[in-house]
Amino acid sequence: MSLVAAAVTNPFVVLVISAETVPTRPAVVSSTALIASLFLHWYGTETGGAEATAWQAFGILDVVLVLLALVPVALFATQATRSSPAIPVFFSVMTIVAGLLAVLLILLRIVFQPGPNALVSVEPGAWLGLAAAVLVLAGGWRSTRVESMPGMPPPPVREMPAPAP
Repeated sequence: MSLVAAAVTNPFVVLVISAETVPTRPAVVSSTALIASLFLHWYGTETGGAEATAWQAFGILDVVLVLLALVPVALFATQATRSSPAIPVFFSVMTIVAGLLAVLLILLRIVFQPGPNALVSVEPGAWLGLAAAVLVLAGGWRSTRVESMPGMPPPPVREMPAPAP
């Protein structure tokens, strides 16, 4: 039974975790880690008094990072549900772009932290967010190598005669 036929007969079989979605899993796990890192402490004071999460320290950048982290989830969903490779390939490229943009934005916020450098320190949450963004980028890059389509048989291979000596 093909994926499309399974989805028509049972609407709960829409997201199939199969071998075709394996390259997208690191990107999805990394995007989840990126969103989770926004709840950790990104900045603190050198005296150890005050700490701030990304939600507290950023104005709109936290929302932008969440939106960028949702792109690999869309890649995973399209990779698992589409029978043609066009949309998953688009989301693979968009995952690379989203990962690169997230890496650059987080690097800028690590270098240009809020407040004077003598008073404000970068906490582990920021470094975890940067690592997760790099892994989203790597997961998107890895997913571009997937050319299979879920539920579709591979194309037949035509046998050719051996060349004459």
